[in-house]
Amino acid sequence: MIGSYLSGQLIENGFLVRALLGPADEAPSLQGLDIERATGDLLEPESVLDSLKGMQAVFHCEMSIAYWPPRSIEMTAKNVSGTRNLLVAMARLGVERLVHVGSAFSFGPGTKDEPGTEETPYDGGRFHLACIDSIRSAQELVLRYNESGRVLCVVVNPTLVVGSGGGLTSPFSVLAEHVASGNSFYPSGGINVVGAADTANAILKALGRGKSGSCYIIGGENLSYRGLLQKVASALGVRPPTELESDLRVLARGWIGSLRGRFQGETPRLTLELARLGVASMYYSHERATRELEFSPGPIDPEIEGFCRQFTGG
Repeated sequence: MIGSYLSGQLIENGFLVRALLGPADEAPSLQGLDIERATGDLLEPESVLDSLKGMQAVFHCEMSIAYWPPRSIEMTAKNVSGTRNLLVAMARLGVERLVHVGSAFSFGPGTKDEPGTEETPYDGGRFHLACIDSIRSAQELVLRYNESGRVLCVVVNPTLVVGSGGGLTSPFSVLAEHVASGNSFYPSGGINVVGAADTANAILKALGRGKSGSCYIIGGENLSYRGLLQKVASALGVRPPTELESDLRVLARGWIGSLRGRFQGETPRLTLELARLGVASMYYSHERATRELEFSPGPIDPEIEGFCRQFTGG
């Protein structure tokens, strides 16, 4: 989703865009865009080299954020080894500029009054999710390469991104399914949500304005889950959840969901790991991005409405 929004904005600004796609990746969100397609895989170093020939800068948007299974060797390989292959290939070919798209969860969150920043120590290990841990490891690898001088790297760290075009397997779809199913309860936590178009705009600005070796949290609105689910319900045209569910019950339902997922071999709607996120305050500040990238996010409601239209097939 982020890659398609970014490709559109790059083209609008006069860039020639090449997208690295897997052999079986039809990439419907890229249809209609005037881009060159390169076939390859970040886990295949030679195909990465071929795709980079003639390039002046790279935007790395392929971080896997799948939440099931929670501890995935394949996901860690994709996020960390794939990033390493990209960095090695860039250094070999002399492609010096990289904007790496990570996650705000690579920094510790905060409260609404004192949201997390790029200086807040990482504590994502408490959620026991390979996607969060491996994205943090990939970020550390990128920053080490920047220190070596082989590649000039800027890291952008979006919060929870919402927008159309990303398919219905995004983390945001879990929230939409919860509301659409008629559930009356909401968890106690909250999260920062940012629109896909605003995220792509910040990534583009990072190429010219970002300081090498710096990280930039790209956030929108800090919303309690009650407030966020109310927005989703309004966009879907259904009743919003109105009952606060205890943390213990949320965690218990997540544990049952994970247990069923292991025995039934299917991806559960709610897992223990997602339940832990649901009762946490995942609030962030994008002050640095505003100051250094001139990042100014718009209202989140239109992006939620666009996602919900896609969700309902409207």
